[in-house]
Amino acid sequence: MLAWRDVVVRYPGFELRLDLEVARGETLALLGPSGSGKSSALRVAAGLERPAAGRVFFGERDVTDLPPERRGVGFVFQDYALFPHLTVERNVAFGLE
Repeated sequence: MLAWRDVVVRYPGFELRLDLEVARGETLALLGPSGSGKSSALRVAAGLERPAAGRVFFGERDVTDLPPERRGVGFVFQDYALFPHLTVERNVAFGLE
């Protein structure tokens, strides 16, 4: 289970409020226009972004204060040109190495 409980992420002119739980085995699709908070929600789950308020849980474990390298989460950025000189395989492998 992955849960964002009363999570708030603030940027100038924008505030994301998220209270959502994804059960084990479920698939979640985040849809919305650019700037609606989809990537921010994923960044918070991965530990790449710290919420202004709220907590993130993996199962019953509160991971809000864990650094990204201790969460065991994979994150692939949506920009296809992250490393344009690498193949798709090398781009995916980069984060694993």
